[in-house]
This record gives sequence, structure tokens and C-alpha cells, in this order.
Amino acid sequence: MSTPETTFRETTFRDLTRLAAGLGDGWRSLRLAQIQDIGLKLFRVEPAGLPTETHPDYAEGLLMLDGEITLTLDRTPIRLAAGDFQLIPAGVPHAILPGGHGAFLLVDPEPIPLTAG
Repeated sequence: MSTPETTFRETTFRDLTRLAAGLGDGWRSLRLAQIQDIGLKLFRVEPAGLPTETHPDYAEGLLMLDGEITLTLDRTPIRLAAGDFQLIPAGVPHAILPGGHGAFLLVDPEPIPLTAG
């Protein structure tokens, strides 16, 4: 059984931009926490972008930590830079255009493995 001290150490992450940069090439993510049904995931931005996707049953929140991306919501481009937050409503097609860099946190209920990949 974990002691409170061990539990807090396991849930403290420092320098998230450096941690994201160390995830490797391509789109990589690391689940930092699970809060009830919501996952908090760290992503390293891949300059190639991400194709359009839609999540009919849930919204997502994207918080840029470092760098910048151009996100499209229903084909409308939105530039996001470090410190910007964007809510992606359920059912809205969205993509990340090529040319971005940096790192962001994604908050959503989509299950992913608890390891990088």
C-alpha cells in the first residue's frame, strides 16, 4: 500500500515541456492522471499535423504548454500558442494542421494506455 508521501511523488510531474520532448518522434502521448472518468494526457506536437477526427460522445479540452499549433474546428482555423486553451465540443470535426511544434495537455474521457505510445 502506498503512503501519502509516495502517492504525492507519483503524481508530481515537473517540466512538462521537457517530458513531452522526450516522448520520441511521431505523435506520442503520456497519460499523467485519471480523475474519475477524465484523462489528463501530455502530447508532443508532431509537425506533420493530425487528420480530421470527430468524437460524437465527448468534448475535449486542449491547453498549449509550449510552441504553437493551428487547430481547425469544423474547418475554421484557430491558432493556439503557449498558455492558450481551446474547448473542442462533442461532435465537432477537428484537426491539427501541419507545421506546429511544442506540447499540450489534453483533457478528455477517451481511454488510452498508461504508458507512452
